[in-house]
Amino acid sequence: MRILPLPALVAGLLYAAGAAAQTFSGLGPIAPLVLPQGEDATRGEVELRTRPLAPVPPTLRRFHSVAAPLRLWGENGEITWTLFVTEAEARAGGRIQIGYLAAISVLPEASTLAVTLNGQALGATAIDGAKGLRRVGFDVAPGALAPGYNAVRVAVTQRHRVDCSVAATYELWTQIDPDSTGFLSDASALTKPADLAAAAVSADGALPIRLLQTGDRLSERGVERLLGALQDVVLAGRFAQPAADFGPVPGSGDGIALAVGSSDALAGTLDLAGLGPVTGPRLAVLPATAERRPVLVATGADDAQVGESLAALAGLRTATPLGTPTGLRALADAGGRRIAGGESVTLAELGFADAHIAARSHRIGFDLLLPHDVLVADYDRLILDLDGRYAAGLAPGAQIFVEINGSRAGSAPLARSGGESFRRRSLFLPLRLLRPGLNRIILAAELPRDADRSCPADTAAAPERLALLASTRLTVPALARVVRQPDLAATLSAGFPYAEASRRPTLSVPAPDRDTMAAAATLAARLGHAAGHALSFRFAAGRTAITGPTLVVSPAPRLDARTVTAAGLDPQAVREAWTGRETLAAQTGGVTAQRRALRHDAVAACRAAPASPAVAVPVPAQDGTDLGADLGGASAVLTQAVTGPAPDDLLTLVTAPSAAALREAVDCLVHPRVWNSPQGRQAVLSASDGTVASRLDDAPRYVATVATSPFNLRRIAAGWFSLHAGTYGLFALLLAGGLAGSTQLLVRNLGRRST
Repeated sequence: MRILPLPALVAGLLYAAGAAAQTFSGLGPIAPLVLPQGEDATRGEVELRTRPLAPVPPTLRRFHSVAAPLRLWGENGEITWTLFVTEAEARAGGRIQIGYLAAISVLPEASTLAVTLNGQALGATAIDGAKGLRRVGFDVAPGALAPGYNAVRVAVTQRHRVDCSVAATYELWTQIDPDSTGFLSDASALTKPADLAAAAVSADGALPIRLLQTGDRLSERGVERLLGALQDVVLAGRFAQPAADFGPVPGSGDGIALAVGSSDALAGTLDLAGLGPVTGPRLAVLPATAERRPVLVATGADDAQVGESLAALAGLRTATPLGTPTGLRALADAGGRRIAGGESVTLAELGFADAHIAARSHRIGFDLLLPHDVLVADYDRLILDLDGRYAAGLAPGAQIFVEINGSRAGSAPLARSGGESFRRRSLFLPLRLLRPGLNRIILAAELPRDADRSCPADTAAAPERLALLASTRLTVPALARVVRQPDLAATLSAGFPYAEASRRPTLSVPAPDRDTMAAAATLAARLGHAAGHALSFRFAAGRTAITGPTLVVSPAPRLDARTVTAAGLDPQAVREAWTGRETLAAQTGGVTAQRRALRHDAVAACRAAPASPAVAVPVPAQDGTDLGADLGGASAVLTQAVTGPAPDDLLTLVTAPSAAALREAVDCLVHPRVWNSPQGRQAVLSASDGTVASRLDDAPRYVATVATSPFNLRRIAAGWFSLHAGTYGLFALLLAGGLAGSTQLLVRNLGRRST
């Protein structure tokens, strides 16, 4: 990594100075870390252990969370999940269950919900919005699933009861319920480490991971080892939404527990009899019982053998995944189709077939995953080449339009009254609407006709209005590759600079209570997932010096003014905004929040009760500016600041009014629909609905991440000027003035002078 001074955008890329040596705030042996054993330290695990709940077969294994919305709008829509099954589940078969809630305006006689498995139809059912939350099931025959990853796709076709206008199609929706959607099988059981992806997720799609604390004390070295193992588990199982915590017992319910230590150290916490004599490195799974969830154990006779077990765990993430071709393709695109720039992709390559549309509206959506170091600005543009045809008789206003990350990007009118066939009809889209990491692209069509004033009696005989061919192509130009700092988007999309730092990154928890440690571990796991490898965090409990790449996770009352100031916030304003909320416990909405999420397409993991501050306080910064968001009612603030000259001198602070609110907000943040939302140097999160308000830095520094290239340099310079239109205009005026002056001098010195 190299820092690019501003002149380098025009003259060339300059290398930054070498990283300075890291300093620490104290000397001597590592102090033991004690996690408080409060009255609710294990969150009810003791009560559950004394009152075991016998599982009722077959058990529902819910699908993992996806970045796509679970609400299918309009007259058509679809969503795809990857489903990992074990060999036993593949042999036994089972049942796909879909829970859904639909709008009352959906006409059951003409609306269907269809399920396909690995491209083969499983069945379909009528959509009935008048009966509230419904559950439908589709049998999966033994052998229809392949061990490993499979693809489950739900597609809906919806028609309005009484109104057949284009505007009425926006009243049609079907909301998938993540709590009651998944795979039912009598053979569901996690029995070996290679099947970690088969672990059961919770109702909101998160995977609870209990990090077992052996003994009363946990050293900082012990925390670092658990954090590394936690990241390896998340990477091996491809869990995009972890929810980690620490505890002395495995607990029961969904998820898994993770135990790391020698057999002697674990003997007081776990019954290891099922493993037999432990005489060497052992990486194994203790299957779930009525009293506890499954436990992944990395153990050995001594610490050296425990290290070998952890190495075997780390090796699971590099193993070649198994599954069907359709399932493996869905797995590869689960986090978005990777696009580096200078390439194109067709709808067919994204998994879409030719669409012959008789409905009044049509929409498809897909995700693109851009590099973390992309500079998005109007130095170039996206090109969508449309292939298809439309029929005669479409009314004025018929169009195909594109949305990028929720913003309208462009449209193509379908204006010829006699219809038209088109090939490579180009639609130019602004590059500035993209962002580093995940991007949601919506391609939609509105196809009104004058005859839509009345609904036809026979909906099956509706003529085709538009054919959108799968050869339609989206071309992404060559992208400028440089990181702006501070930028939360670069950090959350790839763990930058913590994943590439020349020095070991620090995870600082000034006050390591149970909720704060859970939030810190969850963030570390999610950053490791974004980076694609485990991050070697140095854990620091208590107040430490801010040097090098540092991530601070703490409730605001436990932060000192120096740390808050270094992160770019005003300590006094933060204290005033959150006064009175320091001791509040988590206020989850329960059943009410679940119903609200289904009715309003909210994020299931963002279930906090909305805060009601007495006074609205804008998000403060040291320079006196704000985000225009209410800090008093915010659930958490993410802020980032440059702390030194080296490219990895970056501080990221995640804070909230209380420890319980911090844990709740982080659980919301790591949901795939929320994780890529924060951008710039500050972001405010609402854990009640997952909304994020971000602010970009006015004067970021530029850090080179790729080899010096004149082409990349030209794109960076063009991007910088497009982001600074005033400077560009002044520069253009100066050039024009210089050209005029030089032309005048040249003309005056040419030819003969008249007397």
